[in-house]
Formats: sequence, C-alpha cells, structure tokens
Amino acid sequence: MIKVPKSFKLFGTTINVVWDNKRMNDAGCYGSTDYATCQVILSNKEGIDDLSEDRIMDTFYHERTHAILDAMNEVDLSKNEKFVDVFSKLLRQSIETEKY
Repeated sequence: MIKVPKSFKLFGTTINVVWDNKRMNDAGCYGSTDYATCQVILSNKEGIDDLSEDRIMDTFYHERTHAILDAMNEVDLSKNEKFVDVFSKLLRQSIETEKY
C-alpha cells in the first residue's frame, strides 16, 4: 500500500499532494512542486503503464524535499537536482526504517 499523505505542513502552510497524470505526462516527469500554489503534484502512471510503488515513493520524497528547500528559501539547493535526489533518498530511508 502506497503511503503518500494528502497534505503536510511547512512553517504552518499546508502543502497539498495532488495526483495529475495528464499534467505530469505532458511535462515529461513523475512529479513537480509548486510552492506558490502549495502543491506537490504526482503521477502514478507513465502513459498507460502504472508506476511502481518504489518510483512513486521516490518521486514523492524528491518533491517533498523541493518543497522543504523552497520553504527555507534555499533556491540554489532546490535547483540542484543531484543534491535533492540524494537527500530525498536518505530522507525516505531514514523515515521508512524508523524503529521505536
């Protein structure tokens, strides 16, 4: 089961997670962040093919990292796709392997 939230908060601002396969396919990507409209936009399909749960979760954490950096006004870091990709994978791993 995919555990992507419907929303999350950054500095008290609600960031909504929306699914828009057409928009993402038209843009040629799996996800996007629009901090101005407080949205993380995701796709669960590539054309007519379903994306794997792993791809969807990687994309969600990648876009969440962009949203966090944008909230921090760290524009240069948010534009650094290599940084965002590595950081988001570590963030995902740290959260998904938590032990209590």
